[in-house]
Amino acid sequence: MLKIFATLSLISTIVSATPTPPSAPLVTIRNGTVRGLHSDVWGQDFFLGIPYSQPANGNNRFDYAKPITTKWVGEFAATAYGDRCLGIGHPFPDLPESEDCLNLNIVRPVGYSHTKLPVLVWIHGGAFKNGGSSNPPYNLTFIVDESIKIGKPIIAVSINYRLTAWGMLASTAMDAAGISNIGLKDQRTALHWVQENIAQFGGDPKKVTVGGDSAGGASVGVHTLAYGGRDDGLFRAVIFDSGNALWIRPYGDMTLLDILYNTLVATVGCTSAPDTLVCLRQVPSDQMAAAIQAVDTQYPSWWQYHIDGDLIKERSSIALKRGRFVKVPIMVGDTTDEGTFFIVNGVNTTEDLVYSLKATMNPNLSDDTINEILKAYPDDPVVGSPGGSPERFPPPYGLQYKRASSIAGDYLLIAGRRLTARAWAERGQNAYSWRFNTIPNGYLWEHGVTHVADQAFVFANFMGVGYEQNYYDVEPPSRKANYIKTGLLMSRSLMSFVHDLTPNNHGVPGYPRWPKFEKDDPKNFVFDGNTTSYVEPDTFRKAGINIFIHRAQEFLH
Repeated sequence: MLKIFATLSLISTIVSATPTPPSAPLVTIRNGTVRGLHSDVWGQDFFLGIPYSQPANGNNRFDYAKPITTKWVGEFAATAYGDRCLGIGHPFPDLPESEDCLNLNIVRPVGYSHTKLPVLVWIHGGAFKNGGSSNPPYNLTFIVDESIKIGKPIIAVSINYRLTAWGMLASTAMDAAGISNIGLKDQRTALHWVQENIAQFGGDPKKVTVGGDSAGGASVGVHTLAYGGRDDGLFRAVIFDSGNALWIRPYGDMTLLDILYNTLVATVGCTSAPDTLVCLRQVPSDQMAAAIQAVDTQYPSWWQYHIDGDLIKERSSIALKRGRFVKVPIMVGDTTDEGTFFIVNGVNTTEDLVYSLKATMNPNLSDDTINEILKAYPDDPVVGSPGGSPERFPPPYGLQYKRASSIAGDYLLIAGRRLTARAWAERGQNAYSWRFNTIPNGYLWEHGVTHVADQAFVFANFMGVGYEQNYYDVEPPSRKANYIKTGLLMSRSLMSFVHDLTPNNHGVPGYPRWPKFEKDDPKNFVFDGNTTSYVEPDTFRKAGINIFIHRAQEFLH
């Protein structure tokens, strides 16, 4: 897997801005005047680290984001990325992080003061445990630049939200007090901030697209189903990248969440406090961060959002079946080999595979369901991916590596992508589905086109900013040229969708038209930098994927 590195100098290099007057842009919003940065190089203005909420520390810790009710004294200098939220296993470990992290960034092209531009709001991934909008791969400069080049200018926004226990702490008592799914509601607060303020930056609040990758894509799925599918007018379109509206994995179970809560309370010495939540809010930030890390080590991957009867009213499979989601156009996509990111190596026998299935999905899966899965995914490497390959991989991968990875990818993401597109199409909404099939430079062949391998292509990151190796630096030169053309096609298709609600106005010649996804004629657009991009029927591994779509409830603990 490609290793990612970070330096603060990379960020300052790409911002390439001149903050001194008179070129420094000024915008007045409800809380006062914001001073940003201007880049002559890119023809863009940057407004970085703008708070959309009060600091989430002290009495605001483990509570909903609170609006800023006062005005700034003088100008707010939005000239550097704000702190990202505290997490576990952050890439780019040198970047600053703190509890005071509820901030966002805005990148706008100059020269469009005569009109209100469509807006893209991007929610970062990171398994709800790490990541942040200041991470260099999320730099918005390049996609805004591509939107300008095709005559579809947009404004782009990226946000931070609380992670791990900081954003996912839950308990019976907290739910009873009306506090739940804090991190997701941070995102919601940011979307409301955009509605209230983006017009002052030149954006059109009625033309907002919300997008996200991985955990960010799953977050977008929550917002499309939120409050029973209530449309609060926060967005007019959606982009899911390696995430979707189906959450087939177990939601946070309150019994387990209570265990996490009580363990954290005990770890910081709050067990005997009259009000444990008040006590948790008084613990110094460094001590709390160490305690959250310790609890996470003891109970890895238990921090999870849950059905609270409020933001999340029911299981996503039920909401999709009953059409309880916001009816807006969508784009939804994944990579060919999503599953290689998630599986454990060493699956050599069918017995190993069955053990892995139960551990990953549900230990109580019936024998009938297991046998159906094994039949739908035979021990045949050709079944491992669309197009197939006759090879098996040597240790440490395991003789059934491709079988295991195709099951894991379909279960976790690909079935959800297909169901999401189908659900929207069935309700008369335009849905565009994609499969990304290009192995970036630096990725292992055995990992294939794994989870979020498309990141530098989505963000038109041709310079390789934030990566140890540039995704596009492949040989021979003709292949590299095709990779770059694929990156142009992908990023410009997404910008076309943000601007026009169709990906087909990308302006890159030589490719077929992207068809809408239809229930009875499902199709994907395939981004393939190795040959050429094309349209395919979305029918691969149909039998196996249908098991996960039609029997989603059985896979929930």
